[in-house]
Amino acid sequence: MTDLAGAKIAYFGFTGMIEPQGATRIAAAFNHAVNQGYDEVHLSFSSVGGFVADGIFLYNHIRALPLKTAIFNTGSVVSIAVAVFVAAHARYCSQHSMFMIHPTTMSGAEGASATRLQSALDAALADDQRTENILRERTNIPDDLLQARRFTDVHIGAQQAADVGLVHGLREFTLPPGNQIIQI
Repeated sequence: MTDLAGAKIAYFGFTGMIEPQGATRIAAAFNHAVNQGYDEVHLSFSSVGGFVADGIFLYNHIRALPLKTAIFNTGSVVSIAVAVFVAAHARYCSQHSMFMIHPTTMSGAEGASATRLQSALDAALADDQRTENILRERTNIPDDLLQARRFTDVHIGAQQAADVGLVHGLREFTLPPGNQIIQI
């Protein structure tokens, strides 16, 4: 639908994992908006995270599209979903939402050789660095919180998210009357 300034805006909702299927649905919705000539996408977003590779893909994909994007944390944005969230041009959160960042986790290593364990550790550390680089580029999260996330879960409430530049303000997602929203 077109807003008062004449921009054609697509409205989407997503709640789910950042894994191949979820990432595909989000990318497809954004691609559809581009293909249909939309100027902007507004996304109501809540995710407990998922796979780093899929999150990094979405971050890069969203940033590359010729769309102005606004993402609203309407629940919880956790783990790699935070990297997806910060891809947006405009980022907002509900007053009752929260974020969580933490170290990259590795799957079970039962029966793995030392070489495989070292390879998994190297991959996790590289993923931690990629995620941290994105957070440093797109936010003002202080070094002490970024360092803490390497060892433990770091929870960031709505007001703190605004204070550290994770969001541009506290704002509830609202669908203007007469518009449609598509759950992806």
